[in-house]
Amino acid sequence: MSSDEERLKKAGKGTRAVHSGTTSSHNSINTPIFQSSTFFLDDEAYKMWKAGVPRSPVYTRYHNPSTRAVEKKIAQLEEAEEALVFSTGMAAICTTLFTFLGQGDRIVTTRNLYGGTVLTLDQDFVRFGIDVAYVDMKDLDAVEAALKSKETKVLYCETVSNPLLEVSDLPSLANLAKKYGAIPIVDSTFATPISCQPLNFGFEAVIHSVTKLLNGHSDILGGTVAGSKEIIDQIWYKLRNFGGSMDPHQASLLERGIKTLHVRYEASTKTAGELASWLESHPKIEKVIYPGLKSHDDYELCKKIMDTPSTMVCFEVKDDDEAGRKLMDSLNIAAQAVSLGGVESLISMPCSTTHVSWKAEDRLAAGIGPGFIRFSTGLEDSEDLIADFKQALDSL
Repeated sequence: MSSDEERLKKAGKGTRAVHSGTTSSHNSINTPIFQSSTFFLDDEAYKMWKAGVPRSPVYTRYHNPSTRAVEKKIAQLEEAEEALVFSTGMAAICTTLFTFLGQGDRIVTTRNLYGGTVLTLDQDFVRFGIDVAYVDMKDLDAVEAALKSKETKVLYCETVSNPLLEVSDLPSLANLAKKYGAIPIVDSTFATPISCQPLNFGFEAVIHSVTKLLNGHSDILGGTVAGSKEIIDQIWYKLRNFGGSMDPHQASLLERGIKTLHVRYEASTKTAGELASWLESHPKIEKVIYPGLKSHDDYELCKKIMDTPSTMVCFEVKDDDEAGRKLMDSLNIAAQAVSLGGVESLISMPCSTTHVSWKAEDRLAAGIGPGFIRFSTGLEDSEDLIADFKQALDSL
């Protein structure tokens, strides 16, 4: 590690977000875009390639200076030894899990995950002979029983779950996983490294969909995983084989986005808290789900493992899903769209997006009640967002 990297390890998160990883060339302030699929071979490159060393500088699927710069930035933010970037969040999730899971292996996880992850586990992982065991991650006794009952390779969860915004007890889950020989892996997309660094609680790999908050501008897809060099080197071989590598131009946009992550996250979180408090007092709202509210079951846990609550606010409009749709249609600022973490506020209903294939009773059993709405807080003024919600609720 260079002296600059050592110095930045001791710096604040904002300083790391701006300066870590950035690689100068010809006196440039920003990392150049190395828009090249292949690179000149020299003796060192031949030697590394022959030895199978990760990141041999021969081909962009193996290594690219633009992707390497943003990997170093993410590693510094997560206080990790290493990181990798991928073409999508799902590429990061699948490549990471398939590194440690094969036919006959077992993963203990929960259905309270991003819908795309559950869909892949149900449709593909089981097809490859992987045993997927779903438990309630809030019930630590149930988690331990699942880990104890059968040899398990991976424990997988989310720091803040999608869409129910449950906060995982990361220290306890990591301890249980290691007690029974499982690798603890977490998707921390909603929290970001600005709020939580799961590796410091004992997790061995932390994943993000950088499509969301880390990039923050709704203009690229991408994923990342960070962890020890030993863990990341293992995942690199599967990234090479499966081919879900990030494009250098994509990496350049991501690095630019991360440079403002700390200010974007803090501003959106502040607005999310103000909106959640206002919604909680409105008579047409059945309930509000936000870890920063004292009414949230995980309020104390959130304060324990996160520096600030999420930028996400979920709530249920009274009556039914139709009332929720009418509310969304009446809003003028928030855009109806999937995804999250952009500078613009986005709103959607799981019943018609991520969980549209679920039966109504299954959604209800999972905690997604009638009129359930997921709101991603952008950078608009909180006064404007609250006023927009007021007129929309008044119109119901």
